[in-house]
Amino acid sequence: MKNLRTSLLLVCLCPQFLLAQVDQTTSSLDGFAEASWGMTYESIREKFLSMATNPDSKEDLQLINEKKDERLLVKRNGIFYLYRFYKTPELVKEVRPKENRGPETDPSINGQTEYRESGILFSVGVTFNLVPSEKIKEKLEKKYGKPKKESIGDDKVSGASIWELVDRRDSSPRGGYAVQWREGYKKNPYTRRIDYFSANIREMIAKDYKDFFSVQETKTLRDLIP
Repeated sequence: MKNLRTSLLLVCLCPQFLLAQVDQTTSSLDGFAEASWGMTYESIREKFLSMATNPDSKEDLQLINEKKDERLLVKRNGIFYLYRFYKTPELVKEVRPKENRGPETDPSINGQTEYRESGILFSVGVTFNLVPSEKIKEKLEKKYGKPKKESIGDDKVSGASIWELVDRRDSSPRGGYAVQWREGYKKNPYTRRIDYFSANIREMIAKDYKDFFSVQETKTLRDLIP
């Protein structure tokens, strides 16, 4: 239950922006660095372990913290990367027919069943030392173009810029979202965090969320009315 709520909180941080429709085809955000959306916790962990123990590697890479099928915190060249994983909550088993569960594929989520036994990558959070927001935004715009939405707080400094990098030509959206967070420091906007989310798995989580509360209601009625 806690895992589902945490995942939904991360996905729904800015729902009014993340639900915005695109008017034209945009480049698709299909993962982050070497990891594609939908890759399992085990496969990504193994990849980083291999990189960290490779004597020929020129990178400083450490696995800082981990929780199986939920999160993997990596420090890479002084920057922290929090890989977030999602698997279907146990409670949702009660509303998900067993015959619909099939073998899980990796790394692509295409063709997978909606019931996830193993944690799959749906988001990456990047944390670093404070950098002027405009410098970060300029870098992101060179890669992704102009942000789809922007929000500025009442303090005229804090807020977020949202890039919607989704290909909606298929029945399930491909790609994802990038969120640059702004915060005030000495009355100027700075950024220390960027979050990336999968569009497809976001929809999967939203469906699980709906089923989750359906189960809760059924259990409550059953307990109230013997």
